[in-house]
Amino acid sequence: MRRILALAAAALVAPALAMAAPATAHAAPGAAKPVPSNPVDALRQQFGKKTGVHMDTTVDMRLGGDDLLKFRQVGSLRFGKSGVDAYDLKRIVDLGKGKDTLHLIALNGKAYMQSPLYDEMLPADKKWVRTPGSKAPSTNDTIDILRPAVLKTVLASTKVKRAGGTVGGARTTLYTGAVKVGELSKVSTEIEAMAEVFKLKKNVTLPWKLWIGADQLPRRFQSTFPMGKVPHAGRLTVDADSRYTAWGAKVVITAPPADQVIDEKDLTTDLPETTPDFTKVVPSLTAGRH
Repeated sequence: MRRILALAAAALVAPALAMAAPATAHAAPGAAKPVPSNPVDALRQQFGKKTGVHMDTTVDMRLGGDDLLKFRQVGSLRFGKSGVDAYDLKRIVDLGKGKDTLHLIALNGKAYMQSPLYDEMLPADKKWVRTPGSKAPSTNDTIDILRPAVLKTVLASTKVKRAGGTVGGARTTLYTGAVKVGELSKVSTEIEAMAEVFKLKKNVTLPWKLWIGADQLPRRFQSTFPMGKVPHAGRLTVDADSRYTAWGAKVVITAPPADQVIDEKDLTTDLPETTPDFTKVVPSLTAGRH
């Protein structure tokens, strides 16, 4: 069962993909920049400023009617010219019998990890493990709406649009819909890989809700991802809820002190599966998939 959870949890740990979307109209010189006409343009306006956003995500993995794993990730994301280019995140995974913690920093194509799970594996003077990363690291959301192409695809499946109340101090509009796995796979390599591993058909729909502020920026995003049916156990689903605050704040991401860092390749033992590989098919999950 722990391997099943590791497989599902890894849906939130994957390499990023930089996406593009139409540019916004420019204001006349000296004039105040107008509010973007849509959320995709508003998101792209944030890029290239070296500012960022604070993200707080909770995830509930359920098998049938039972909670299996709770997951929370909190921290700051920095934007570059094409999207998120660095982050500093703290992750807490609750397996019911205890909590695993992990501190993640992604910067300049490197990823740094710190966790009590690693302490016994590290030399006495080292606290961080460094691994190869990506120039455009993932936010680790199942559906990463901080990529313009993903956000555009999600919004294209909108069914209802209405007043959304106040979220994080901002008045919002609530968009609700369900996006097909096949459409999302075209703009997200993570969704494409997950669909292949879990044998999800292209017409499977992923329900979602998105709260957008008056400035057209996301304030909250909820989604449900059906991982599939586990024989004799029930259906495995992942419910995610992300909140975004402090848009446009200056975000400074720094690497850990060099003398506290060791490269993963220099370790004498393999790291535990805090960031597991979900590309291995698990027969108990894939058998009998609908």
